[in-house]
Amino acid sequence: MPRITPAGASSGALLAALLFAGGVAAQETPYAATSRGARCDLLPDGSLTCRYRVGRDLEFSLARIGEHDVKLDVARSDIDGDYYLESGLLDRCVLVRFGKRSLVAGGFDYAFAVVSGRNGMVYRSMRECRLGR
Repeated sequence: MPRITPAGASSGALLAALLFAGGVAAQETPYAATSRGARCDLLPDGSLTCRYRVGRDLEFSLARIGEHDVKLDVARSDIDGDYYLESGLLDRCVLVRFGKRSLVAGGFDYAFAVVSGRNGMVYRSMRECRLGR
């Protein structure tokens, strides 16, 4: 049966405090943050609308998902913030990236999420988004 000695308990607490203080371990990827912040509703006219709240600085919605005239509405997007939209719709997909604040806190420039205007789902790559139905 394992025993926790006072020395072992204090070293574990010290390690947990260092990880928490560093802030890097708590950095949420664009994919995880976008997936967690997605809310979709079926409207009375039969169209699907999804709203995405990602971190503190990004909020956008996709209306008429699944149709050829899908509409992107951006309420907030700040490249200096924690997350931002890179551009408008590209092949009915929109790219979410770390903002400058998240990059300073330990985010990676190559980490991103892709949201599909075809089905409202969040993907890890542009290829997955384009192939998604």
